[in-house]
Amino acid sequence: MDMTPLLGPGGQARDEAIELLRGRTLMIVSGRRLLITLITHSVGEPAQWIGAATCQTEGLALLSRRLPDLLFVTHPLEAGSGCQFVREAKRLYPRLACLLLLERDTPDVLLAALESNCDGICLERRVGLGTLVAAIKAVLGTGGVYMDTAVAALLQRSSRGLGDGEPERLTPRQLQVVEAMLQGCETHEIAQRFHISVETVRSHIKAVLSKLKARTRLDAGLIALRLGLVSWDPPG
Repeated sequence: MDMTPLLGPGGQARDEAIELLRGRTLMIVSGRRLLITLITHSVGEPAQWIGAATCQTEGLALLSRRLPDLLFVTHPLEAGSGCQFVREAKRLYPRLACLLLLERDTPDVLLAALESNCDGICLERRVGLGTLVAAIKAVLGTGGVYMDTAVAALLQRSSRGLGDGEPERLTPRQLQVVEAMLQGCETHEIAQRFHISVETVRSHIKAVLSKLKARTRLDAGLIALRLGLVSWDPPG
């Protein structure tokens, strides 16, 4: 396999990532030891990395001692599931920011990632193509969510159903709110974009989560993409 695309962001992209992560603590849990080396040497500074593990049990032990500002997780792990690990980590620490990197992009893995409650989804093979920097910008820069464009396309092409029956129809404004959430917009930014109040945005988000039977913003965005309700316009 040609590993060149995994060499990580360089030049301006790497500088941008360093600036976004300045003063932040980082942790990685990955079953790919090479990827641990690549990411920890390409993203942030050495002193920012407070932990690395290769399996689910070790990862949870690290989190119990100290929470990072941003957690990178890959699926699968050497022992355990990256998706299940993220789901458990977010259950224990709901405010933990987590990016999930997938080795495979089969429908079952995508659905497991969707259900993990992570803040961003990338494909491992694309981490050196600017997606990691874009994900960091969305999750830490705006407090939003991120999804690799390749993942979005795969979800839209997937024929596997979500839940029972068709979801309740979203209003045009609710669809706009979903697209804004996928672009990493925070609640107040959505309010400014559409010239509505923050409370109105919160009401729309609550309605979207209910209609799509979603637990989180990212969950709602992925479901909407799977159903072809919205398109993915990645953050600039």
